[in-house]
Amino acid sequence: MSRKKKYILLILNLLISVTLLGQTPFKQLSQSEKLDDFNYLYNELQASYPYFGINKRVHNIDWLSNKSKYSQQIKETKNNKEFFKVLNEVFNDLNNGHTDAYPTIIYNYFYDAYKQGMAQDSIYSVYVKELEKSDVIRSAYWKKINRELFFPERNNNANKNNANETNIDTEAPQNIEIDFIDSLSTAIIHVKSFSYDYVDKDADTLKHFFNKAYHYKNLIIDIQGNDGGSTEYWIQNMIPYLIDDTITYPIVYGFKNCDRLKKFKPNYFENTIAYEEIGLPNMPKELKDGSYLFRRERITIDPVSDKRKYSGKIYLLVDDKVFSSSEALAYFCKATNFATVAGEKTSGDGVGTDPLLLTLPNSGIVIRFTGEMGLNPDGSANDETQTVPDVIIKAFNEKERRKKLLNHIMHKQ
Repeated sequence: MSRKKKYILLILNLLISVTLLGQTPFKQLSQSEKLDDFNYLYNELQASYPYFGINKRVHNIDWLSNKSKYSQQIKETKNNKEFFKVLNEVFNDLNNGHTDAYPTIIYNYFYDAYKQGMAQDSIYSVYVKELEKSDVIRSAYWKKINRELFFPERNNNANKNNANETNIDTEAPQNIEIDFIDSLSTAIIHVKSFSYDYVDKDADTLKHFFNKAYHYKNLIIDIQGNDGGSTEYWIQNMIPYLIDDTITYPIVYGFKNCDRLKKFKPNYFENTIAYEEIGLPNMPKELKDGSYLFRRERITIDPVSDKRKYSGKIYLLVDDKVFSSSEALAYFCKATNFATVAGEKTSGDGVGTDPLLLTLPNSGIVIRFTGEMGLNPDGSANDETQTVPDVIIKAFNEKERRKKLLNHIMHKQ
């Protein structure tokens, strides 16, 4: 057989393989398969998820008791699109921004991030393996359904990037805005996202800004609208330029003694502490029922080599969109008195580590969900009470809130 014929046959075999591979995710799931996926999800969340009590107190939703209701809704779905819609409604009932099907909708983003993470920490191999239980073909299929359901106006332009759908917009404006107000001796930096994509990309800009900010008496770090990404962003690129000595801050969280946590967070089960040893007031009552273990950590941040401490007044400006790793910065500022937190109460859920992943066996939909309950310094759940600013600033928008903070600084001088 000639090389040309062999080459053609190879291409045909590849096309057939891809076609066959594509048949599995595109077929309509049976009622039994859909219910199996839901029951798998329900059982895993029941064993691992820490926020059912908070959801009941804050939103008056007893999610676990709604099992028969959710099962009936799934039984009534006529196709995959309806199934995906109901599944999203089930997630919405949990009222948690870290519990969703994002790893399916932006599969490549998560896969690439965890692949890179493996170079620094082998634990991320577990995340990669979980994602590989699905594949790019199935994720593309569910992404298309997601677009049809929630972004129909974009359905005719499937290649157009959608910031609301992916939380990433490659054509977005610059992530950082900088201003220096000489009359108030105030340096201002507004960071819109702590996305993994910006950790290295913004490093030089942040370095140059903080080097100039040393000459100003006031520094405003504005993270309004910032819904997180990676704590590495501010741990590597911000705090080290403002301290002259190592700074540490405490983290305490509770988690359930379950198999999924043991798989994804094996270090959690090293040096666990009992509830009686925590010694914090205001802890949620569910942490006292014996189903939780506890872990205390201390995170260390080292200064840059020149060790120049910023001697002025630092303000962290926040709003109710601050969440996840940006919330972690607000928590850090409160726990260490590093900065005066100003603005409105945040959205919380910033104390802990990466959410867990869960791949549904029949649909291949990949779910993420929080695996630990992070506690504030007073013992309250960060997801429940969030971070309350030291200086409350009510405003209609970010610009007005920033202006009111500048007025506050002006009257302080």
